[in-house]
Amino acid sequence: MLLDCHKFSQEVLLYSITYVSSATHAFSQEQLFELLDECRGNNLRENLTGQLLYKDQEFMQVLEGEEEPLKFTFEKICCDKRHKNILILNEGSIDHREFCDWTMGFYNLDNEYEHHIPGYSDILNYPLTGNEFQSQPSLAQILLLSFKDTY
Repeated sequence: MLLDCHKFSQEVLLYSITYVSSATHAFSQEQLFELLDECRGNNLRENLTGQLLYKDQEFMQVLEGEEEPLKFTFEKICCDKRHKNILILNEGSIDHREFCDWTMGFYNLDNEYEHHIPGYSDILNYPLTGNEFQSQPSLAQILLLSFKDTY
């Protein structure tokens, strides 16, 4: 779902959280679409944007928006029983939204896990909750941004 980021005031201070987590069960494509619809509705209501990746029962997500509604939404995410072992990779103020066109972009890397994907990189071989992303949070941003314009 597209969001017009230009309608928001330039004076609004923006915040971002990037995290990974492990799903408590394997998600079917239908369950992933249901989750995505839920995320998009919540994010539209709170004026949040971002990207969600799913691979091998693991999630990686970046959320952007005003700090208070974003932190409130993240607290609800942390209580969601569909995933566990939540680890924040990156958090803080940002100058601009990287994903301003999407209330929630989404990729199921289990379905598209091949070298012909635009933006393919060796980082697609890393587990989303792996040490590579924990030791270098900038890799998460690279991975998330590699799918930004191919949705």
